[in-house]
Amino acid sequence: MTASTGDAPPEARASTAAMAAAARLVVLCVLLLGLPACSTISDITERITGDSSVQGLEEGQSPDDLPVPGDYGDIPYEVDITGADQGDLEDAMEDVGLLFRLQEEPPGTILGLRRRLDSDIEKFREVLRSQGYYKGEVSGRIDREADPVQVIVEVDPGPRYTIDAFTVHYRDQPPPQGAPLSLADVPLERGDPADADTILEVVDDLPQALMVRGYPFAKVVDTRYTVNHDQIVLRADVGMNTGPAARFGTVSISGLEDVKEDYLHDLTPWEPGDQWDEDELEAYRAALLSTGLFRSLRLTHPDQLAEDGSLPIDIEAVEAKHRTLGAGVHYSSDLGAGVTAFWEHRNYFGRDEDIRVELDLSQKNQELTSTFLKPAFLRPDQSLVAEATLQNEETEAFDRLGFDMSAGIERSVGELWTVGGGGSLEIAQITESDEDERTILLAGIPLTALRDSTDNPLDPTEGSRLGMSFTPYAGTADGAFVAFARSEVTGSVYYSPLESDRLTLAARAGFGTIAGEDLEVIPADKRFYTGGGGTVRGFGYQLIGPLDENNNPTGGRSKLELGLEARIKVTESIGVVPFADAGQVFGTQLPDFGREIRYAAGLGLRYYTAIGPIRLDVAAPINPREDVDDAYQFYISIGQAF
Repeated sequence: MTASTGDAPPEARASTAAMAAAARLVVLCVLLLGLPACSTISDITERITGDSSVQGLEEGQSPDDLPVPGDYGDIPYEVDITGADQGDLEDAMEDVGLLFRLQEEPPGTILGLRRRLDSDIEKFREVLRSQGYYKGEVSGRIDREADPVQVIVEVDPGPRYTIDAFTVHYRDQPPPQGAPLSLADVPLERGDPADADTILEVVDDLPQALMVRGYPFAKVVDTRYTVNHDQIVLRADVGMNTGPAARFGTVSISGLEDVKEDYLHDLTPWEPGDQWDEDELEAYRAALLSTGLFRSLRLTHPDQLAEDGSLPIDIEAVEAKHRTLGAGVHYSSDLGAGVTAFWEHRNYFGRDEDIRVELDLSQKNQELTSTFLKPAFLRPDQSLVAEATLQNEETEAFDRLGFDMSAGIERSVGELWTVGGGGSLEIAQITESDEDERTILLAGIPLTALRDSTDNPLDPTEGSRLGMSFTPYAGTADGAFVAFARSEVTGSVYYSPLESDRLTLAARAGFGTIAGEDLEVIPADKRFYTGGGGTVRGFGYQLIGPLDENNNPTGGRSKLELGLEARIKVTESIGVVPFADAGQVFGTQLPDFGREIRYAAGLGLRYYTAIGPIRLDVAAPINPREDVDDAYQFYISIGQAF
């Protein structure tokens, strides 16, 4: 005879319900947790969390939502990446990882930390693929027992895939002559790492190769990358459309006020009807901006050719202010205080003509200079330069009152070189030390060449400069005929070893020589001198070299100068510059290395502004001469020393 549970006594019914609940709990442990059978609630909790207490676990929470035992706030952690020591893999992972970017904002639970890790693991896999590690694996784990908590990322990059082929197919028409077709036509080689950024950069540059060959609408239409896991290589196939061939059309200009339109037409490096060349268009844009006449320029062209196959160009210009007033101060312990002021007009006749008048007043030098510059003189890459100077100079070497004027041509040669030549005429009254006054009349033919690859004219951090000058002179000194030639070479290099410009190493050297006359015949203002803020700091102005019986410099026929600086930026606006200078002036045409070289060292302070650094240098001679050289010199000016 059987009975239903409803007929069982209450004790039996309770016992049956308890047994059913226990059975369900055992099934839950086995099926969902994969754990051995659990006999109690505390046993289940202990197996999951390592703690037999479930106090504080609210509805909807998991054990990972609880703080680390003993911690009741944010969970600080450290990250250790292992196996990512190939190239810059680890740096790339640190750049993209939330674990690193948010390390100063630790999560409140292990679950939050796990979410960061899971998110980063996929990002790290993308980094591996982007650098050609297509078989790479990334895993991670969290060591909760460590203090602080350790996040361990384990990377197995596997082999790095290489480039096997790069093919360009033209979809709309056969490729024009010189168009890129294969690896031989792009800056890649078979066996190079299959680095995604490098390959994508090459693909992005493909249209430019056609734009400079007459196809302004060239574009990439499709790309396909095939990875061969057996051969560990990648093959790229790029589809392109060349679009129609074009010629330069008319140039239309709007927005001009004071600048004459025909001047801008004169600067175009092409003739109407020439084959389209995107590089020439960019060179034209750069040339217009370099004039300083415009606040902004916008060069555009239509999306289709004119009926005659040409492509017109539209220029929208916004002119800048063309007049400038400026002033500055400088001070050095050997020359004293000085002030400069200038007025400049950069578009005097409407064709970028530059007129500048500058007044420099200091204790030992008073100078008024007027300069005229006419660019695009007779040809776009050539300028006419004229200058006139009235000067009164009083130095330990000589006193000079004179008027100089010169005119010449400067021409750009390539991207880095500028050469010049012209004529000069000067008349001056010069008094040396205790000697009588001499009247000098000289004509010269100055020839110059300058190579400049620096990144900033006032504060270079990369590149170099090389300047050369040669000037033959002929004239009279107190009625006697004189003829000589003055030559000078100066060079400087700049190098920033760090990724930023926090440190710049700079070095300079200079050499000069005069041929044709004895030292005493050469006018005193044409001889070589060194010492002072622009040459060998720490020594008095012009004081290095031969001296007379009163310890006044007599100048020389040759000179050598050297300088080294380490320009260190402490902040974006403050820098310090330890430096060392050396130099000597010789009475002979070539340096006499038996004569002692003068050395000095010092420390500078820089305050960086938008117009260049403000400079304070303090220097002391290393091998001073008794009763000649001071213990130190200091200089205040704008711009770097070289």
